[in-house]
Amino acid sequence: MGEGQPDLGDQASDGDLVRRTLAGEEQAFEVLVHRYRRLVFRVIRGMVPGAEVEDIGQEAFLRAYRSLGQVQHGSSVGSWLARIAVNLCIDHLRRLRWRQERSFSELGSDETTVLDRLARDESALGEIDRLFLRDLAEKLLGQLTPQDRAVLLLKEREGMETREVARILGCSEMAVRLRLFRARRALRTLLGGESHRGGREG
Repeated sequence: MGEGQPDLGDQASDGDLVRRTLAGEEQAFEVLVHRYRRLVFRVIRGMVPGAEVEDIGQEAFLRAYRSLGQVQHGSSVGSWLARIAVNLCIDHLRRLRWRQERSFSELGSDETTVLDRLARDESALGEIDRLFLRDLAEKLLGQLTPQDRAVLLLKEREGMETREVARILGCSEMAVRLRLFRARRALRTLLGGESHRGGREG
């Protein structure tokens, strides 16, 4: 919202802001946007190409405004907004067939060197944040299904609890754990197999 952030944003709860918005107080929704904009855009940036981030972000808040009455009393508005953003990203990636677009034949020598180093260091898979901050991350994470990518993003980068991720993705906690295991294993294979083929195993 910028410098004109109203004072009520420092005091009002999410529930109060939802009720005020539904009562016609548009400024209350602006406070919610200000409060959760960074979260929503972090989620989107982690899942889609940069050129699409702004459009998807605007669509996420537009959908949120139109369906704000669906927010249940006491539920997390942040998780609800993240769910809208994730669903929009998944739909977008499905349309693009994103994971079929990327190939490790596109990797340059510098990126291959990075992959070689990561493949030797098992702890690297516990530092997913670093991957998200590099162009290389897009080539790695783009190999995952949109749902697995979302689980990895929400758990590893956003640090969300399994229960919260399950609510956002509309699945069970067991499904989240299975997807997380599968996504980590896929990254391990990509890091250790594709870039280090012919090297040591295990």
